Amino acid sequence: MPKPLRPAAYRLFVWLAAAVLFVAAGLPARAAPPAEDGAALPVARIAILSFRSKEITLARWQPLIDHLNAEIPRVRFEQHAYSNREMDAAVARGEVDFVFVQPSHYVVLTYTHRLSSPLATLVNREGGEAVSMFGGVIFSRAERADIEGLTDLRGKTVATPDISGLGGFQMQAYELLQHGLRPFRDYQVLETDQPQDRVVEAVLSGRADAGFVRTGLLEAMQAAGKLEAGAVKVVAARRHQQFPFPSSTALYPEWPFAAMTHVDRDLARQVASTLLSIPHDGDLARQMRISGFTIPGDYRSIDHLLRDLRLPPFDQLPEFTLAEVWKRWQSAWLSLIAAIASLLLFSVIRLLGRNRELLAIQHRLEDSAREIARLGQAVEQSPESIIITDLDGNILYVNRAFETSTGYTAKEVIGLNPRIFKSPRTAPEVHAGLWATLSGGGIWQGELANLRRDGSEFQESAIISPIKDADGRVFGYLAVKQDITARKEAEERIHRLAYYDSLTGLPNRGRLNELLAHCLAATPRIDHGDALLLVNIDRFKLINDARGHQLGDALLTALGRRLDERVGEAGSVARMGADEYAILLPQLGADEAATAAAARQWADRLIASVAQPLHIDDEAITVTFSIGVATFPDPADSTTADVLRRADTALHRAKDGGGNQVAVFESHMGEAIAQSFRIEAELRHALAHGELQLHLQPQTLPDGTLSGAEVLVRWQHPLEGPIPPGRFIPVAEQSDLIVELSAFIFREACLLLARLQAAGVDLRLSVNLSPRHFRKHSFIPWLKGLLADTGADPHRLTLEVTEGLFIDNLSETAARMDELCALGIHFSIDDFGTGYSSLAYLKRLPIRELKIDKGFIQDAPSDPDDAALVDAILAVAQNLHLEVVAEGIETPEQATFLSTRGRIIRQGYLFGRPEPAELWLQRWTTPPL
Repeated sequence: MPKPLRPAAYRLFVWLAAAVLFVAAGLPARAAPPAEDGAALPVARIAILSFRSKEITLARWQPLIDHLNAEIPRVRFEQHAYSNREMDAAVARGEVDFVFVQPSHYVVLTYTHRLSSPLATLVNREGGEAVSMFGGVIFSRAERADIEGLTDLRGKTVATPDISGLGGFQMQAYELLQHGLRPFRDYQVLETDQPQDRVVEAVLSGRADAGFVRTGLLEAMQAAGKLEAGAVKVVAARRHQQFPFPSSTALYPEWPFAAMTHVDRDLARQVASTLLSIPHDGDLARQMRISGFTIPGDYRSIDHLLRDLRLPPFDQLPEFTLAEVWKRWQSAWLSLIAAIASLLLFSVIRLLGRNRELLAIQHRLEDSAREIARLGQAVEQSPESIIITDLDGNILYVNRAFETSTGYTAKEVIGLNPRIFKSPRTAPEVHAGLWATLSGGGIWQGELANLRRDGSEFQESAIISPIKDADGRVFGYLAVKQDITARKEAEERIHRLAYYDSLTGLPNRGRLNELLAHCLAATPRIDHGDALLLVNIDRFKLINDARGHQLGDALLTALGRRLDERVGEAGSVARMGADEYAILLPQLGADEAATAAAARQWADRLIASVAQPLHIDDEAITVTFSIGVATFPDPADSTTADVLRRADTALHRAKDGGGNQVAVFESHMGEAIAQSFRIEAELRHALAHGELQLHLQPQTLPDGTLSGAEVLVRWQHPLEGPIPPGRFIPVAEQSDLIVELSAFIFREACLLLARLQAAGVDLRLSVNLSPRHFRKHSFIPWLKGLLADTGADPHRLTLEVTEGLFIDNLSETAARMDELCALGIHFSIDDFGTGYSSLAYLKRLPIRELKIDKGFIQDAPSDPDDAALVDAILAVAQNLHLEVVAEGIETPEQATFLSTRGRIIRQGYLFGRPEPAELWLQRWTTPPL
């Protein structure tokens, strides 16, 4: 049996062999004597190990055989594919001349059949890179949470194609041996035989807990569609530099190409020269899916691996070793052992106990030091300000975030009390409550106004808690603070933009709606009457056109200030927009008549208040008011829009009367009411006789891609022709007719959605949901049944609701919305910013989308206030991760304004007018439905 070369000798041998082979490769090959006519060429048989199917192996290496036959014509080369066992038998029978095997098999054959040193080492192409090394992989099913590390394989069953395979067993067994697990003793081995695909099948079928394969096999099976991605996981995966696959083991040299000892040396040199001269990554190498061959690698690491595992050829100890040595030098060994034993026994007894104590102490100290270091780094690098004080409140420690936030250095504040940061804006009772909580052993949480080193004020959210020792005694306090100044300022700006008019400083329409909604929701509602006054400046357009917008704005501001002074604490004044104001006067009378009389008196006084000229820019201007009055509550009122509508009706009555007068809404204000009644009756007829038709308006992404469509309804009156929604929707909203109309729209929309699904068109439809319909107890079961009957996918349905839906019983509304969201339905807030716009409900309700009212979009490109309000709404949507739809886009300037502000879904005449559903589908779907 040959002895393994020492490292230095081995390296010298490899170097000399490589030099000789490369010189030989560079010399012109001697022409082989031509074979005599009819004489057969000698055959050189190449045995190739097959770890997958033999057909695949033979097909892969046939180009190499053809190349050898072309380069060395004096011999005819043949290839034969063998499994491990078949290879051993073929070599033993002398049936092969050259072997191309995995490395450990080469080591075994070297010891058992005296193979030559490798002629060349394979350079594989793995993951697009040339590699002359490979490793082993230990894998299990991906869902096996009990197998994460190598030691988890104790007591498990592992599958391997053959225990004689290096990449399929020996590498992994050696790695487990380093972790204290011996094969067959600490884990069971299931041999599946080649190809290695069978190992994967055994693991996936549950016959084995884990499997051993060579690197690259799992990836190859995934690429071939034989293994789903994510079905298995690599245990103890590691990455090696310039190696493309994860492995569970170290890397070892690739397959060697070697000759049997009976092979002619000249032929062996020619084969080596031919292999090494194959161009790397050339056409021939690509045919074999390799990079080429290189000078032989160092296979001593595999020799060591097999020795440690006691695998063939090292599974049997030499017969002469221990017994013979003992027999020859028994007396000397006994004397030496006795002397050493005496010395060691004394030392061991003395040191054993002490050593254990010292090791235990050392380990505890090291663990504590590492833990303290980690905690210290975490505290120091925390983005929150952290302060630690003693029981008297004197500062012991601050981190870097504190220094950045306050401007103080740690050196400046250590030993001081945190009261030096206190701002006068923090109420004394806040600090009193803080110390009362801490003194009682509790944790205080709240907001504080503090001062920086430069005197500027900032807001902090703070959590302060006692620090206790192991016995539960408090020895200090820990404060964790976050600077919330920017958030507070942003909230204030958004609130100001959303609820106050930028010109006059008065509350705007949104704020009025909120106040009005609170009045409507107040209980009890029958012991007093409230009034809403809509005030319009007569002929304001004439003043604006004659004197310019600057004077007009000054006039609007002066009138707003005068109205606010006259009303005072008795009510609230708001600017509705343009030349219109609103005045909300609560608790005017005990009944409707008294309330109406008191409201008229207020209106008369306001008209008289502007009889005196206003002096603006040295010019005396006299104006008059038209005032419409609506008292409430009224049995017909369900939303703020109802009250505003009645006040607006009265205002129009006052304007129609010539202006400078007051009109109080009365139930017999004939024509408008009669018209509403007529429309309601005819609308019922229209619902029953198919006069209503669904229209669709497209909603597109910034790149023009169709995102969805809003479902609208149009009424084709048999006599009057098309009736706009603005005439019949408000009438329907005043009665339960809106429920029937809503049911019709939902039914048609769901049928259309099911039709789109059947055609494979992925399109979201948005349907307006009436608050009255939503509040019906039967609405949710009805909608579930409709979705089931039509087959419409609820995930493609968006319900557009107005902010008035959230005024009454927010908790119940949220619960009903959550139930619908569980089906996959989305909710969108329509006309956001014009109604009861509260940031609170955005947080509590399952809203997925905001629709910016077209009133904000129209002037946004030219009006900084509207632009700022749009930006504020977008900021709210971004922070709450909401989609945004901008409606009413009619000009390129409006589209350009929005295109610079991120991903906004766009809707408006610029992109498409509402069209009948069938025409719309022909225009917008491909192929047209």
